[in-house]
Amino acid sequence: MIEPEQGEQPFFTIGVPTFKRHELLKETLNSVIAQGFSNFEVIVGNDYTAEIMTGDMIGISDPRIRFVNHSVNLKEVGNMNALLEMATGRYFTWLFDDDLYEPDFLQTARNCLEESRFPPVLFPAFKILKYDEEFRPGKVRHTSTIEFTGREFLCWYSARNPQLVSTAGLFDTTVLRSTVGGFEELSPSTIGLYSEFHFLVKCAMLHRIVYIDSPFYVFRRHEGSWTETNVDMENHLIAAQALVKKSAEILRHPSLVEDFAANLFKICCTHILFFAYKAGRLEYARKEFGIGAVSRALIILWKESLHTRDLYITLCGDKSFCTFLAFLNEIFYCSYLIIRHFAHYFFKSLKE
Repeated sequence: MIEPEQGEQPFFTIGVPTFKRHELLKETLNSVIAQGFSNFEVIVGNDYTAEIMTGDMIGISDPRIRFVNHSVNLKEVGNMNALLEMATGRYFTWLFDDDLYEPDFLQTARNCLEESRFPPVLFPAFKILKYDEEFRPGKVRHTSTIEFTGREFLCWYSARNPQLVSTAGLFDTTVLRSTVGGFEELSPSTIGLYSEFHFLVKCAMLHRIVYIDSPFYVFRRHEGSWTETNVDMENHLIAAQALVKKSAEILRHPSLVEDFAANLFKICCTHILFFAYKAGRLEYARKEFGIGAVSRALIILWKESLHTRDLYITLCGDKSFCTFLAFLNEIFYCSYLIIRHFAHYFFKSLKE
């Protein structure tokens, strides 16, 4: 392993927020240690105050990895922002304690940053590791690099087919602190509900955004993940209201205002899409897969979608028939997803 000379600034700082996930965290950190590019630091922020985490505890020994044990629980957003404040690297990113890097990620990212004249941020594509699927690190072929303005970036992004995870971006640390800032809590939840989407909108304030269309970031789905287990619908509704309102403030910036209506609609649809998923998860958590469960999920989806449409009209002033049809199309699409997922889980339960 080639280490940076003493006193040299790390090129990358990788902030890893963690909470009581020893085995997954070990895999996460090993995926970083396995990188060919070595000039980085890792700061692990332990938010589980009942224990003092050390490298020995999880079988990790690397001088580039530092463990910070918070004296009080900062919650997810507070932990992430604390890691950003402690960073000393030229570029900063977050890596959650259940996600992974493919082996050539940091070297490829370093090369692309240099070739792109060190932009404010570089995002990698990602892939999903399915339930119980073993991580098999391999060679990822770097195919293309795309550069956007902030305005172009928002027009390109799609929640239906997301090409990136906002927290996986490699940010110029100084620019991130001064221009974008860290994450914001949008609800009282311990989890940063919808904060990643609000952060994504804030990224549009950057003048150059580079995207590498290669899945170096591995997003792991598992039964214990917060994405799968959190069905706190009340805080999801609170966070959604804050997401739409706070995004509207950003989208009124002179560099973005021309696409205000389209982008605000996209944010509303992002909420409707993820709310549909959570409505289904609420029933799955109750082990309900019948007609009654489907009906309940669809009813709360339609109610919240119409409420979101009214908020959009209030903020945007667009009461046109085209807007009505656009929201109706999104609601029907998400209703179809709910029915399809229930059918999948129903037949799966019959096999079990």
